[in-house]
Amino acid sequence: MVVDVSQIVWIAIIVLLVVAILQILYVFYLSVTMREARPVRQPSGPIMPTTPQGMNNTNVQSSAIRIGQGKMVVVSGLPGQKEMPIPGNNFGIGRFYSPENNILVAFDEKSISRRHAIFMGDDSLGEFYMTDTNSSYGTSVRKESKFELLTPGQRERIYNEDVVQFGNGVTIRFLLPSATRAAATRF
Repeated sequence: MVVDVSQIVWIAIIVLLVVAILQILYVFYLSVTMREARPVRQPSGPIMPTTPQGMNNTNVQSSAIRIGQGKMVVVSGLPGQKEMPIPGNNFGIGRFYSPENNILVAFDEKSISRRHAIFMGDDSLGEFYMTDTNSSYGTSVRKESKFELLTPGQRERIYNEDVVQFGNGVTIRFLLPSATRAAATRF
């Protein structure tokens, strides 16, 4: 049996063309089916929650920290953002807003972890706490003009006008319905 080289070349060309056509059809199929499953674009800045549908301001005012009583003022790290209301008495702070994970304050900055810290408070007692959730770049509270890194997993009391640094660059001043650190720690 004698095999002609020109026949082998034509068979190889036809096989390659069939493979190329199948690849083009597969890419087309993926572009049509994946159109619905495209990921949601991540926010470019902090997103604060709004009043949920069906709730009015009187329902919101009955929560432990009432809207307008507590707020976070941006000291540095978030250009264009000046202040944000505190969304409740127990919420997470992270890189992306995620209500299903209780991340209600989002700071889209590279040194902020997805689940960076937890804020807990009771304004009837005037006590507020911050817990670092083992974030990559840490959470620090300014005490006596220097920042002290929080131990991951350990609650640290936060006072009115305390300045907290999240990660390497986001610095926030908490305005809370409580005493300042200087007034509370005076003997």
